[in-house]
Amino acid sequence: STPVYGAVSALHILSIALLIGGILLVDLRLAGILKHLDAGAVRLLRRMARIGAGLAVTTGILLLSARPGEYLANRVFLAKMLVVGVALANAAAFEWMARRRTGIWSGGRYARTAGLVSLTGWLAALVLGRWIAFT
Repeated sequence: STPVYGAVSALHILSIALLIGGILLVDLRLAGILKHLDAGAVRLLRRMARIGAGLAVTTGILLLSARPGEYLANRVFLAKMLVVGVALANAAAFEWMARRRTGIWSGGRYARTAGLVSLTGWLAALVLGRWIAFT
């Protein structure tokens, strides 16, 4: 129904805000742009981003189920799904590396690359998501 779709859509937007709001500062830290972000803040922001990502994926699936044919025929939607997939894979790869390598948070080429890929990916997904409404 329309009210349910509207509520799920609003929750999807809120979850995206939680995701991007959480990951933006962490990505800037990884990329070396933000020099100081204490470990407690990083843990909180990463948790916030994980919750946001989980909710965004869940609500996104619910929104897709309302009009699957329309969304799956939309090239912008498909591009967004590709970008989200790359951003999620980047996050999973970084988490895996962070558990196995000490000092990964202190900088280096891998941390900078992971941060920039994440930052670019999530911002591109945000733009593509808005663009879907106009296609």
